[in-house]
Amino acid sequence: MKQVAKIFLLVTLSNILFSSEPYKMAFGSCLHQNYPAPIWTAVEEQKINSFYFLGDNIYGDTPSGIPWKLKSSYELQKLALPKWLANTEILSIWDDHDYGKNDAGGTYVYKQKAESLYLDFWNIPIEDERHKRDGIYFSETKLINGNKILFIGLDTRYFRSDIMKSRGIYQQNTNADATILGQEQWRWLEQTLEQDFDFLVLATSIQVLATEHRFEKWNNIPKDRTRLINLLNKLPKQKLIISGDRHRGGVYKLDNLIEVTSSSLNRGSSYQSETDALLIGETYSQNNYGLLTFNQNSVLVELIDQDNNILESISISF
Repeated sequence: MKQVAKIFLLVTLSNILFSSEPYKMAFGSCLHQNYPAPIWTAVEEQKINSFYFLGDNIYGDTPSGIPWKLKSSYELQKLALPKWLANTEILSIWDDHDYGKNDAGGTYVYKQKAESLYLDFWNIPIEDERHKRDGIYFSETKLINGNKILFIGLDTRYFRSDIMKSRGIYQQNTNADATILGQEQWRWLEQTLEQDFDFLVLATSIQVLATEHRFEKWNNIPKDRTRLINLLNKLPKQKLIISGDRHRGGVYKLDNLIEVTSSSLNRGSSYQSETDALLIGETYSQNNYGLLTFNQNSVLVELIDQDNNILESISISF
């Protein structure tokens, strides 16, 4: 009987690990705690396995940067999030509005306080590395249908060098020591990408590929943008960048590198349409979310509005 039970257990585990059922991860950004978020009804209909919050998960920043509003914003968001999400696995990174000051970087005075509140809200286990070092970057590997899927979340705030505006347009910081990730996070990222995996999902709060709009983006510090693109292009396996921030969704492509920007969940933009040399199709100002559907040998990437209309889709084999 023990042998039969053992065989049954092994067969059951095998079915779980190598199930042909698709795995669904939704993602999005820019979720204001004070406004309705009907988009959650559309996301719930997808019966997702997990959700990836890409930053601006609350709007708790103040012009002074004093973090008096962060804690109350998290408390309001906790009440506003749908109950079903509590039974869904959550991954998260932050951006400026849950960091504490609009467009702030490494010189932000209250960043340690902001990180403490972030870790508490997202229930990051005390043994997690994020409790032991500066910054909220992380990695996690999931075995999905027999494939190792590596999820990486970058911190584009805690270590970022200053960038300056001129006439409302962010300028490039071309100083030799200018950085987005900081030395320690860069070292960690390079080491993390040395591990074995079948597909990479890299999350960054600000856009990597887009270069032509006037807002924050990796191209504000072009040295780090080039370094990241070169690092990803050297990988022998397929990869995908997901990003937020823009209150506008879209799909971008540079050679074999694809980025999907999903923004916003409930703060759609009033700006007119924009373009970019690397943009596929158009950008979408209505509320939207992204959806990754992992099958055995491919992932379907979709950008979807709050009525569950598909705005853009692309399939990546691996």
